[in-house]
Amino acid sequence: MTEAVVVAGATGRVGHRVAERLLSTGGEVRVVGRDARTLAGLADQGAQVRVGSFQDRDFVKAALHGAAAAFVLTPLDISLPDLNAEQRKNVESVAAAVRESDVRHVVLLSSWGAEVPERIGGVIACRWFEQALDAIEDLNAVYLRPVWFIENFLWNIGLIKAVGVNGLAINPDVSFPVIATPDIAEVAAEYLETMAFEGRHVRYLNGPRDYTMAEVTRILGASIDRPDLKYVQLPDPVMRKGLIGSGGLSPNAADLAIEINHAISAGRLCAEPRSALNTTATTLEEFARTTFAPAYRAAPPATVPARLGGVLLRSYLAARGHRTR
Repeated sequence: MTEAVVVAGATGRVGHRVAERLLSTGGEVRVVGRDARTLAGLADQGAQVRVGSFQDRDFVKAALHGAAAAFVLTPLDISLPDLNAEQRKNVESVAAAVRESDVRHVVLLSSWGAEVPERIGGVIACRWFEQALDAIEDLNAVYLRPVWFIENFLWNIGLIKAVGVNGLAINPDVSFPVIATPDIAEVAAEYLETMAFEGRHVRYLNGPRDYTMAEVTRILGASIDRPDLKYVQLPDPVMRKGLIGSGGLSPNAADLAIEINHAISAGRLCAEPRSALNTTATTLEEFARTTFAPAYRAAPPATVPARLGGVLLRSYLAARGHRTR
């Protein structure tokens, strides 16, 4: 790689690894984000840092100036009162900047379900982004559609410590695919290194296999020496309260997250059929051993109020007939 590549969202799990791999080849890499401090580590590795807002079209255009390729995405701020509205502003700004720039190769971190016309949480913004890039003439673009990020399960550590169960609003017996973000980054970086693509391409990334939440819970539990850990499908009000109170989500972001859970359970959010091209390597078992278990052990114990809340929650779930699996 000899020409400049811009990596947006370089502080995220995928963007950061994309930038690191491109830097390891000695190429010119510009990393874009809102906070110079969070990009400092990449600057130390040789990246050029551009700090600004994705909604500032002139800023994004300047960051793209003279570059040959870009990795783009729709950043998520889960604290915002209207997440979809913010996503649309970001999409419109970045797409306009790409159209007016020298960039002719783009890799978009889209999402599974981007082909679905109706809203499914924040996934709809990826559909908007794909449509916006489709409208740009002479642009070569790859739309990566990864499935459920395996790292999302790290958010459940607090629940497990406080309540003693694993839980989401997903049906325990519905199987769905999960993927590790380093596997996404490897694919994205390869496209950006070679720029050997023309026209528009959609590539699903389905992870190694599908799992049910009952299976997920058994695997995670075994990794933290809790083989008896059970899964419970949380009622919407309970999950919403937890996402807002413990996860730091705005009420709107919490509702959109629950919407995604429901879409998985109903089969509205699903991946394309599995193939050698869309199957990636990192299994849930490997993630549990190398990432989840260390994070669980490093997390502080549940506070006394959290444990008391856990007792009340278990009682509430039992009274409502919500069985653990």
